[in-house]
Order: sequence, then C-alpha cells, then structure tokens
Amino acid sequence: MDINELEKIDTTVISDLIVSRLPLPLQTSQKENLLSPKPQALQDVIADIEKIEHEWKLDTADEGHTYGRKHAGETIQLWSVPPKSAQVLENLVVLTGAKTILEIGTSAGYAALFLAHGAKANGGHVYTIELLKEKADLARGNFDKSGLDNITLIEDEASKVLSAWDNGKIDFVFLDADKENYGKYFDQLVPLMNISGLIVADNVNDYGHMMEDYLQKVSGTHLPKTRTDHRVKSYYLAMLENGLMVTQKISE
Repeated sequence: MDINELEKIDTTVISDLIVSRLPLPLQTSQKENLLSPKPQALQDVIADIEKIEHEWKLDTADEGHTYGRKHAGETIQLWSVPPKSAQVLENLVVLTGAKTILEIGTSAGYAALFLAHGAKANGGHVYTIELLKEKADLARGNFDKSGLDNITLIEDEASKVLSAWDNGKIDFVFLDADKENYGKYFDQLVPLMNISGLIVADNVNDYGHMMEDYLQKVSGTHLPKTRTDHRVKSYYLAMLENGLMVTQKISE
C-alpha cells in the first residue's frame, strides 16, 4: 500500500498499517471494538470543540511558559489535533489494548475524548496534562458534558508530573504540547512505559524544526541513526495531516 495515499484511506486501514509496521508484535487486538458508536453526548461535545477551534483565542502577558506558542507574543489558540488523526489515535488505543494512557497537552480536550472512548474497550484510563488554566477549565467542562468517566485532568507542568508519576506503567502516550520540550519529556517517559508501549507525537510536518532533539532521539531524522535511543523504534506518517511520529518502546 502506498503510504502517500494515506489522506484518502479509511482510519481503520491507516491504524492497521501502523500496527503492522511496529517492531514488536502486540499482545492483544481489539479489532471488533474499532469505531464503536460514540454516545450522543460525546458526539455533541466533539462537535462543539470543532466549532470553536478557530475562534477561541487567548492573549496573555505570562511569558513563563510557551503554552505551545511557536513565537514570542503569539496569540494562544486551541491547536487541537485534526479529526482524522484523532480517530487514528482512538483506533491505536483499541488495537493495542492500552489501559494506561497519557496525553501531554490537553487543550480543549478534543484528543482526550477520542483516546478515552477508545480506552473504554480496554477498561483503560486517560491521564491528560494541561498547564494553562483557561484551557484546563474548558477541557474540564467538556469532559463533564461528554459522559465519559475515565479521564483524569492534571493541571500542572508536564515535567513535574512525570517526575512524580505514580499511576503505574504507561501503555500509550500522545504528545501535543510545547514542541521544544519533547526531548525532555521523552527522557522522562521511556522509563515509565511498558515494553511495546507507544508514543505518538503530532506536528512533525509543520513544527519538526522545533522538536529536533526529540526527532533525533526517536528516529535519527537529522543525524546518523547510530545516535538514536536504542530503546525505541519509530515510524513516521508524513502524509497524515500534521504528520505523526509513532514510536514503540522495544527494550529497557
């Protein structure tokens, strides 16, 4: 199958393609639970976030953290993961049987809702981290309205949360936050993850230049592959929306 045709392919096929290229086989497959119907309350919240995606903006004088801003002084927006990528994330959670799922960068909660719906099939739980109070408040309201009860929102700085992590070994991570710190988060995450666990990073196409340290560690994108972290193997989906880097932990 030509990976350049990804944008035209159904999300279940994309997810199967990703799983088929993982270096370690999965211990479980929940294919029968793919694309299970979303309750109406959840559909409504997802639609509400999509409606405000390009309207919600926040100006803040706080320069203590980038909050995902790419340039100094840039207006903060929601910057949610695109819809097709969100469904692929849900599918991957289902297919891998992930039970402990972590998202770094909640925003309005869009991706977390897809992750949590997928986690329901596995009896799983989503922990999602957001530092910006205004976004955390928005996400908290969306989670309450969705009817999902398997999401824990942690309002704090990601590296502090990872340093004190006590929620068990992690099966699945979605990175969609301050790109310049992905490398630091990676170093903290790998020891916390189960073997065969996945890290999926968004925005490799459009903001890969801001996460060069991370890309080097997981895939050798900018320097010889001998300098990558040998505990992981990665697979780059360049043609899926913003570009996803899928990384699997293969050893301690």
